[in-house]
Amino acid sequence: MINEETPFWGNEGGSLKISNARLLRFIALNGFMRLKLSPTNYLLVKKKNNRIRISSEEEMIAFVGDYLKRKNEEAVYEIFVKGVGQYVSNKKLSFLPVGELPDDRDAKSSGVFYFQNCYCIVTDNEIVVKDYDDLPYVIWENRIINHEYNNIDDVVGQFEQFCKNITNKDDSRFLSLKTILGYLLHRNKTREEAKAIILYDENMLLNDKTNGGTGKTLLSVALSKVRDLELFDGKSIKAESWFKNQRINLTTDLITYDDLNKFTSLELFYSMISTGVEVEKKRKDAFYIKHEESPKIIITSNYLVKGPGGSSDLRRRFEFEIANYYNEDFTPELDFGNRFFNDDWSTTEWQKFYHFLMECLMEYLSKGLVIAPAINFNGKRLEMNTSKEFVEFAEDMFDFNSWIDKREMEEWYAEFYPETLVSAHKFKKWLEEYCFENEAVLKIKSTGGKYLFNMEKKVVKDD
Repeated sequence: MINEETPFWGNEGGSLKISNARLLRFIALNGFMRLKLSPTNYLLVKKKNNRIRISSEEEMIAFVGDYLKRKNEEAVYEIFVKGVGQYVSNKKLSFLPVGELPDDRDAKSSGVFYFQNCYCIVTDNEIVVKDYDDLPYVIWENRIINHEYNNIDDVVGQFEQFCKNITNKDDSRFLSLKTILGYLLHRNKTREEAKAIILYDENMLLNDKTNGGTGKTLLSVALSKVRDLELFDGKSIKAESWFKNQRINLTTDLITYDDLNKFTSLELFYSMISTGVEVEKKRKDAFYIKHEESPKIIITSNYLVKGPGGSSDLRRRFEFEIANYYNEDFTPELDFGNRFFNDDWSTTEWQKFYHFLMECLMEYLSKGLVIAPAINFNGKRLEMNTSKEFVEFAEDMFDFNSWIDKREMEEWYAEFYPETLVSAHKFKKWLEEYCFENEAVLKIKSTGGKYLFNMEKKVVKDD
């Protein structure tokens, strides 16, 4: 609603003039302000009631122009149009008031879904529907989902069934996927689970061939319907420029690197996962989004995502294999007889979809990220971090819980695979990787001139 304040124009010395100071006051009284991103970088926004959104000089100019036309102030409008550059400029807008950045991230123990008619607070055991009159803080306007929400009976919808299908209808894997979705839906990064979610195909690289169309990308599309998600082509990621992407904003909740190429290491994303992200816009100073407010990361790949290995790498990744229930010839559209998330998707399916996602958030808040047993990627990861030849050699030659002569094994390996040169240091590193993947601890000792190792594995006793 236009704020009917004292006009920002008047007659001075017999001629009509616009007052710069009163114009800025008029703009400010109608919700325009600045938010401080860094000591030299500000964001123009517009606030209305308890909602705020990103604005621009162009919107302010249009706002003033529309106001003057509605007031039939043609003479003032002509003056404003003629001298718009001197009335609305970057330097003059620096006199606008500076507001506080909205603090609308989720709490550690709850998450919020903002609909057009209400908002829902999700905890580990309930969904509470609230009216916007009860909202005690300011939110970004793009948090609001473009649908109303009405509670429905707990009936399985198409998207939930799709999720069951891509987990092979296995209850434990379905629960794991639900907690993954819940983790990604939770706008909070203080639960000591700062990880990139990595989605693979179950039959990844089976017979050295990739398998597409399994539904990995559709999960990101689903999340984008309720969270601010940016989708990037993972094949074109460049190490020297990946973080300078202009599409990342203060409100970005999730980033998907779709179909990540096989040469990119997870190490490239460590900073964003663990500390925060620097955003660089054209013709503007860079600004930093701290860890607590930075986006969570989703990676989909037809190849195992590389990394330096070890505990540091492991704690930053959460990997999940999608069942090959769907493929390029049998798609979800063929299975359900319609496409998800378009204008033809029924209101009932939308409601079931929203309710299911809130259930996923409940599961995550209750259980955290639930690990599903690996199907194929553990063995593939070991091959990637060592070599296919070493894995074959280890499985044939090594026994757990027994002392083995390391130099003797190195000599035998060199004899079996003379085309590969492996240093003693690399051989030891590969032993560590082998132990890590087999939940064993590498012990090394020197005795009698021999250098021995033991892959100590906990023995499970029968009752």
